[in-house]
Amino acid sequence: MDRMEPLNEIFKRIGQTSSTRNTLSDSELEELTSSEEPHCDVCNDTRWFVVAPNENAPASARKVIPCQCQERVWGVKPTDRMRQYSDLGPLERLTFDTVELGTRDTFSEPSSFREAYHAAQRFVTDQQGWLVICGPSGTGKTHLAAAVGNALVESDQPVRYVSVPDLLDHLRSAFDPAVGAQYDDVFLQAIEAPTLILDDLGAQSSTAWADEKIDQIFTHRYNRRLPTLVTTGMRFEELGDRLRTRLGDPYFSTVVNIKAGSGKPDIRDSGLESRLSEAMTFDSFTTKGAAGASAAQQRSLSEAHAAAKVFAEHPSGWLYLAGPTGVGKTHLAAAIVGESIAQGRDVLFRFVPDLLDDLRRSYGPSGGKSFDHTFSQVRDVEILVLDDLGAEASTAWAEEKLYQLIVHRHDSMMPTVFTSRTALETIGDSESRITSRYSDAIVSRLSDANVVAERYLSAPDFRHRGAAPRPRSTGGRKSSRK
Repeated sequence: MDRMEPLNEIFKRIGQTSSTRNTLSDSELEELTSSEEPHCDVCNDTRWFVVAPNENAPASARKVIPCQCQERVWGVKPTDRMRQYSDLGPLERLTFDTVELGTRDTFSEPSSFREAYHAAQRFVTDQQGWLVICGPSGTGKTHLAAAVGNALVESDQPVRYVSVPDLLDHLRSAFDPAVGAQYDDVFLQAIEAPTLILDDLGAQSSTAWADEKIDQIFTHRYNRRLPTLVTTGMRFEELGDRLRTRLGDPYFSTVVNIKAGSGKPDIRDSGLESRLSEAMTFDSFTTKGAAGASAAQQRSLSEAHAAAKVFAEHPSGWLYLAGPTGVGKTHLAAAIVGESIAQGRDVLFRFVPDLLDDLRRSYGPSGGKSFDHTFSQVRDVEILVLDDLGAEASTAWAEEKLYQLIVHRHDSMMPTVFTSRTALETIGDSESRITSRYSDAIVSRLSDANVVAERYLSAPDFRHRGAAPRPRSTGGRKSSRK
C-alpha cells in the first residue's frame, strides 16, 4: 500500500476557512495524471480540505474532506482512501450491527457494556471531547472502538485507529533510516488526526521514552480539544497522574467502565494448552503407574492423586508435587487447572522457565505488555500453578523475581501449586540442589509445614514404558509433611 499522505500540512492551515471548490476539469485531470510529479491547484497537493464555518471554529465544527484528485493520484476513490487512512484493516468487520446487546454475561456484565455501547454511539454522533473505555481483557472494548471507527468512515469522516503498542513500535522504527517512513510523519499522523482511536493503552512496554511520547500525544490533543477515543485494560485509578488528569476531565471526557462477566473462565485464558487440559484429567491419571511399579510406588501416586483432588475441590495453602521426570506431576497440575476452571475459579498455569522468559521480554521494546502488568497478573491470580520449579536458568534476576512472587503469595496465603524434580525433604542439606539454588528466604517459605503440603511421586517414567526411575536422593532429614 502506498505511504499515507500525512495530515500535517492540512493542520498548518486549520485556522483558515478552506475553499469548497473540489472539482477538476477533464483537461486538468488529464494533466494531473500525465505529469511526472502530479500537481493539483485546487488542494495545493494536500489531497484534503479542511472546511470550517470560520477560522475560530472548534474542532467539532471542522470537517476534513478529500479532494477529487485523490482518485487519479492514488488510483482509488476518495471513500476508499478514507478507509485506507483509518488503518482499521481486518477490524472492518466489527461494527455496531455486529455487537450483541443481549443478557448473556459470559464476557462482560450486560448493563455496564450497554452503557459503553451507547457512549460509543454518542461519540460518533457528537465527535466532541474524549471517550475512555476501561475494562478487563475480553469484555468488548476493541469491538466498540472499531465500531466507532467504521461508523465514522461510512459517514466520510477521517479517523485514525492504532493500538498503542503498535504506534510506539512504529515510532521506534521510524528512527531507522533504512525504514521509509519518517518519524515526524508517523508521529503527526497520530497527534493531529481529526479523530484518533487509541486502543489498548497500558499494554505497551513502560519506559521513560514511551511515557513521554504518550504524554505528548495526549497533551497536544487535550489542548486543542481534538476528538479522541481511548481503550485500556487497566483500572482508571492505575493510570499515571498526568493521564488521569487529562482522561478524567469531567468537563471534556467521558469515562465508562465495562465490568467482567460472571461466566465461567475459559481454559484458553489459564495458560494451559487445550490439548493438555483434555488429556490430563483426574480420571485419566492412573495410580497403577507404568509397568513394573512397586506397591510403594503405586501408593505414592494414589496419595498424590488424592491430595491434588482435595486441593482442586477446596483450594487452600500450597501443594508441592515432587518427583523425577515422567511420573505425572504435570498431569496432576493440569487436572487441578481443569477442575478449577470448571468451578469458575481464576487460575493460571505457567511453566517457570517460560514465565521468566516472558518477564524478561516485557522489559524490551517489543514486549506486548508491560512488566508490571505481566508480573501482577501472575502474582495476584486466585490460584497459581508453577510447573517445573528449578528448571529455570539460575541467575540473580530470576531468583529476585521468584522471591517477590513467592513472598507475596506466602504472606497473602494464596493457593499455589508447585511441581519440581527436587524434593523438599532435602532442605537444610547444604549439598542439596534446592538449598544451594535458592536463597534462605525462598527455602524458608517452601519449607513452612503450616502452609506447604508435599507429595512425592515415586514411580517408573511413563514415557519410558516401564523403565526404572532415577533413584531418589536419600540424603538429609526426612520430611514431616504427609
